[in-house]
Amino acid sequence: MTRCLKIPGSICQVEIFKGGVAVHNYSKLHEIRTIMEIIADSIESLKERRNDFEKAAELQMAVWNGKKPERQPLILHCQLDEEDNLKFPDFNTKEIHYDSQRMFASQFRIMMTAVYGEAEAVPSVRAHMGVGIFPSLFGVRQQLFEDKPPWVQEHISKERLAHMVPEDMRISDEFKAGLEHMAYMGERLAGTGCKVYPMDLQGPFDVAHMVYGDAIFYDIYDDPAFIHHLLDLSCHAIFMGIEECFRLIPGSDDMVPHYNGIVIPRHKGGIKTSEDTSTLLSGKHIEEFVVPYLDRVFSRFGGGYVHYCGKNPYLFEAVMNMPKALGLNLGNPDMHDMEYVLKRCAQAEKIYYGLITKMEDESLEDYFARYLKASKKGNRNLLLMDYNCKKEERQAVLESWESAGCSVDMGGSDGI
Repeated sequence: MTRCLKIPGSICQVEIFKGGVAVHNYSKLHEIRTIMEIIADSIESLKERRNDFEKAAELQMAVWNGKKPERQPLILHCQLDEEDNLKFPDFNTKEIHYDSQRMFASQFRIMMTAVYGEAEAVPSVRAHMGVGIFPSLFGVRQQLFEDKPPWVQEHISKERLAHMVPEDMRISDEFKAGLEHMAYMGERLAGTGCKVYPMDLQGPFDVAHMVYGDAIFYDIYDDPAFIHHLLDLSCHAIFMGIEECFRLIPGSDDMVPHYNGIVIPRHKGGIKTSEDTSTLLSGKHIEEFVVPYLDRVFSRFGGGYVHYCGKNPYLFEAVMNMPKALGLNLGNPDMHDMEYVLKRCAQAEKIYYGLITKMEDESLEDYFARYLKASKKGNRNLLLMDYNCKKEERQAVLESWESAGCSVDMGGSDGI
């Protein structure tokens, strides 16, 4: 049995058949129905890997729960090769926004990088609705683009926000579309061990910034009472939106996945917040406008981990000192002394998750060993390390990771 797949924006048609792929020249767009049939076939194969994905989740849960897993998880992703790119074509962010099938196809393509890693990355997908999806509960509308993610370009006036109360928060039509995408994805992935993760949650200050705009940076000086009111509203929007997401994530009473790689125990909150705007603040303003509201969100759910891009030493230490902030992910690890970051995380009992920059002249085993050692506390490594490679490099990466783990365990010294 063969099936033809026409590649968008190209002059080829791919004939999928058992044992290979044949390419023929044509100049028509393929139908989404054909892509979904190919995905359906792949889902049947994924069901055979369910035990692998569940084992990966179990090992990660041990790390979060303060136990030493039987082997240290590696969040390994393998890049898609030419054949994958033909089988799983991409769509732009505008055409997927309100289309559950195209959204799923776009996310499935990304999810396969975790599948191909064959390590401890837990494959997952999400409704990729943009960073403005939680601000939409205020009534904000995102603008859609073909070449970049959705973005908030119109804000709500101070006068209107000043009169808003938590009861004015509503699940927007855009948020409802995201929930429909999540439900669709959960149904399609049933029985595979692959998961659905929440829509993009920004922290309270970031939500407030998107709702109100850059005027927020003036009013933290000129009208702090108004900013505290706005941050209170942001917390209520987060509570409402996350609870809706949890309702549609299969198995969320046990664990919550994130970013096609990790899972977090639900009893530890299970959420991620992004604090990118917070990096622009002084230490004084972080303590006044970020920490209390971030702690309020984490306390509501039981904890979570913090992501931010850029660098702000005050924000870093604020996260280290927050009991409910259980982990950290840095979007620009190249801007940081990552050995210090991992040692400080281990000292504060925080899990570091993410990619870490490798020196060019460093062997893979030495690279892994350096950061495993830095993250060590007692007999545990407080690390969920992410790494990307090509499929043909996978075996060498896995062997280097195992060797590095053995050498660090034999060394027996703390990273602190």
